[in-house]
Amino acid sequence: MQSTYHIYERKDYFNRFRLTKSVSFRIGVRETNLRIQARSDLSGKAKDAVFRYRYQIEEYLRQHPAFRETSAPIEIYASAPEIVRFSDLSCRATGAPPMACISGAMADFVARDLASDSADLVVASGGDASVRCSGGLDAYLYAEGSPLHEKLVLDLPSFDHPYGISTFVPGRGIHAVTVLSRCAAWASAFARDIGTRLARGEHASSVLDRVESYTEVGGLVLIAGNRVVVGGDLRLRSANGSGDRLAAEERAG
Repeated sequence: MQSTYHIYERKDYFNRFRLTKSVSFRIGVRETNLRIQARSDLSGKAKDAVFRYRYQIEEYLRQHPAFRETSAPIEIYASAPEIVRFSDLSCRATGAPPMACISGAMADFVARDLASDSADLVVASGGDASVRCSGGLDAYLYAEGSPLHEKLVLDLPSFDHPYGISTFVPGRGIHAVTVLSRCAAWASAFARDIGTRLARGEHASSVLDRVESYTEVGGLVLIAGNRVVVGGDLRLRSANGSGDRLAAEERAG
């Protein structure tokens, strides 16, 4: 039986972000592993936030273990802390297990707590990241096992609101599914759903048709070996500047 202290589905991988004029630091509490980029070192405040949210999640799991064990959205108690309710709402977008959204929710909530101290901010919790950036941002996409691992750069535009980006690694020849959405928890739910469907053999065209109905998905990048599929209005380029045509050749829709 898994310990109450283990509150995540493991995602021991990260996309690499290049946020200019930033300070980078890490926060580790049990299996929570955050990589944060901000305008100043906010490690003390970030660590306090992680302890606070972990305590809330751990206590809820201790009292309601079914939330951890379910493979689909489950009824939650009205007394559930905000971060648990947020994870529940996120998973209902696709029917993903609520625990699949906890890592993204941690990134979202820690980023929210730090936002008053840094207008530009990236909080990455494994493959899930919450982004607040007044200018453009480069994301070097994780795809371990593919020759394109960290060789493709997603040009993230500037937004006047925070957003989330999540990468899920389903296996079975699919090296990465990366999704852009309104927050990290939602992005995580969509990436998990898309990747799981592809890994169990659902045809890519069918999955991409389904993605079209997800109004909360702002963009998708699928990497399988040397093949790249891009959905949505995303700008993808090679890290060495020579792969623009490759990224543009295969676009969903």
